[in-house]
Amino acid sequence: MPLADSASVALTTARLCAAADVTRGMLRLYESEGLLPPPRRGDNGYRHYPEESVARLQAIRLLKELGFTLREVALVLAAHDGGPLDAEALQAMARAQLSQIDARLARLGLLRGYLADAAAGRLERITDPECRFLIDFLAAGAPTARGARLQPETTA
Repeated sequence: MPLADSASVALTTARLCAAADVTRGMLRLYESEGLLPPPRRGDNGYRHYPEESVARLQAIRLLKELGFTLREVALVLAAHDGGPLDAEALQAMARAQLSQIDARLARLGLLRGYLADAAAGRLERITDPECRFLIDFLAAGAPTARGARLQPETTA
């Protein structure tokens, strides 16, 4: 008896992990956290996953790479799956992620400026004994007492 209908292909654990670029450990963790539905098992006991599992695992992996926690990933997936939605938790997560993204963008912008100068052969900023890169880098994106973000010093 086939495990999948003709429109769908069942993937073994190894094939799914290779296709989604995840490890078996990641796959088991995501299953145990309820982020991926349990697979069907063949007569031989092997796990068989539907094709859609590849895209779902890729989305989970990418969200994790972007700094989302497994709880936050679960909120995003619940919103996508049409399951019970915790709107308040989703809104709080979105605010926190936006804050983290803003901080990363500020640091990346500062880093980009230093790297662009170095790539163009303008090493004065970097070789200057008064170089404030580390101070500016740490301050970029850091919240102030009023919630605004500190801006790095700009040099002409």
